[in-house]
Amino acid sequence: MRHRVTTLALLAVTAFLAAFLPPSAAQAAGLPLGKADFAIAVGDLRADSTHNWVRLGEYTFTPSGQVTERHWHWSNDTRVKRASTGFLASGCTTRDCTVLTAGGYQSTGASSTLSGTYTVTGDKLRVTWSGGDREEWTLTSKADGALAEVEFSASNYHVTHGFGAGSNAAWDARVPVGSLASLDWSAYIHRYYLWKTSEASSTPYIDHADGNPFWLRDWKTCDSGQCIGGETSPGRPGATEYYISPARAPVGHRRDTLWGWRQANAAGKKCYTGNSHVKPMLQVIDENGQFHGWVGVEGSISQTVPQQGVFADDIGVFRIED
Repeated sequence: MRHRVTTLALLAVTAFLAAFLPPSAAQAAGLPLGKADFAIAVGDLRADSTHNWVRLGEYTFTPSGQVTERHWHWSNDTRVKRASTGFLASGCTTRDCTVLTAGGYQSTGASSTLSGTYTVTGDKLRVTWSGGDREEWTLTSKADGALAEVEFSASNYHVTHGFGAGSNAAWDARVPVGSLASLDWSAYIHRYYLWKTSEASSTPYIDHADGNPFWLRDWKTCDSGQCIGGETSPGRPGATEYYISPARAPVGHRRDTLWGWRQANAAGKKCYTGNSHVKPMLQVIDENGQFHGWVGVEGSISQTVPQQGVFADDIGVFRIED
């Protein structure tokens, strides 16, 4: 009889607490570190391959063990052109140029979707897509629990590298790019894996670094207030223009893009129209609304040479985070 009374009492307490807990607290118990929405960059990057690919996606987890994802994809195999974001970057660098991004990223309609299931065991997140492809990620808590980071650890299909971060912030939660010029950029770490070839050799390699301070720390807000721009090595032969803007307007999303090109390549032209560097990114926002940087991919596919895996293809994954 005592055991029955104790069980009934525990059930009553549980029901009482469930009635008064905020819905988000009750629903988050089974999520990866309690977070539902993860921005994730993932790719297959092998020095000896000319079929490398990257994917930038929004993973959404439910407490019932389901996961859905919307992503944009680039590869050596598809000679996609650069596309306009529609944002004119004036007053923030020496050149007033319309910011470009990797083809397709400016369009929600160009995205694809996946669905599947997931499990969490300790600090390991396993995602199994409906076709049987599986990814495993290592989870780490950050920002006093307001943010969860993931790093790729294993898969049963062709994936080699990946970064991500998640919180319970909605997918339309973002920080205006124009407000980011005043960040302490010296506190931001740039981690990346890039498949590329050198100017001196056609032999491909994987370029990797885990570095700070961030390589460009002097940014200016563009006249529109919608983007920022900066320049490295000003006045010297290696001078390079950089811009960050949203991927498209209206800005009801987290999609940004980093665009860069050497001034020397634009000789006689106002803005460079060739094989510039285009890097789609997703903002990392914690559940308190704080900005922590981006996870992103580079999809700089040569527009001038038809074969895959040639010089001027730069393709990879990266994170820029504090």
